[in-house]
Amino acid sequence: MNTEKNVITFLGVFLAACLMLVSQAAFAGIAGHAQFVNGNVQATNAEGQTHALQKGDAVHESDTLTTSKGATAQIKMRDGGFVVIRPDSQLKFDSFIFSGEEDGTEQSFFSLIRGGVRAVTGLIGHLHKTSYHITTTSSTIGIRGTDHETFVVVPGSELAATVPAGTYNKVNIGETTMTTDKGVINVLPNQMGFSGGLDQMPKLQPINLNIFTVIPAPLPQAKSDKKERAVRDSVVMDSAIQGQDAAPGNTAPINQIHTPIKGNAGPTLPARVF
Repeated sequence: MNTEKNVITFLGVFLAACLMLVSQAAFAGIAGHAQFVNGNVQATNAEGQTHALQKGDAVHESDTLTTSKGATAQIKMRDGGFVVIRPDSQLKFDSFIFSGEEDGTEQSFFSLIRGGVRAVTGLIGHLHKTSYHITTTSSTIGIRGTDHETFVVVPGSELAATVPAGTYNKVNIGETTMTTDKGVINVLPNQMGFSGGLDQMPKLQPINLNIFTVIPAPLPQAKSDKKERAVRDSVVMDSAIQGQDAAPGNTAPINQIHTPIKGNAGPTLPARVF
């Protein structure tokens, strides 16, 4: 009788372990899912295979997302964060490690090749701030639990005829750092940092309205508790960026889309993302 019980117990433990491994394998390498796609957005994997990104598609680490002019994409990360990719932009999901709970291996690294993103950091950015950064050709953006926007103006682009080429970084909530070979600066809410190259010291500048708009009511940050997570999940960022493909010499257009955000406080108008 005891032998049978031991066998049953062993089989139960073994089955539970197998199910856990299968569950972990299913999520291995998945950084997030496309929550919103507007226009032509291409996803390219590490093998160079490309397909059109659709709503609900998984985004894996090592994937590169490329938006055409007028196209946008919103990715909900597996740790609860959000990444919104602006028109005519290219973002690579370098590395994403998240087991679903804090174990010290968390990691969320991106490379912004051109164009812009807005990011609301999830649990990785809150638990281990050094395990989250965005790399560009002219700086590395680090965070301290934040809602921030980064834009890369590449030499020879249309926008480079109006503003200096380099990396622009604006903070809405929290704080970021901009690091080059010459030093580090801190960027606080409603401030913008700029770096023209890794061989230049980054510096604070007035917010460039050819690239960003000032946001009076920033989005909620990602939290670990259920109540805040529910609020975060209800935020509509996608509708706030449609049609906002900034042209050289023009300030960023005013968002005319009024999609209600359903929350505990009742319907409100969404904050403009860019």
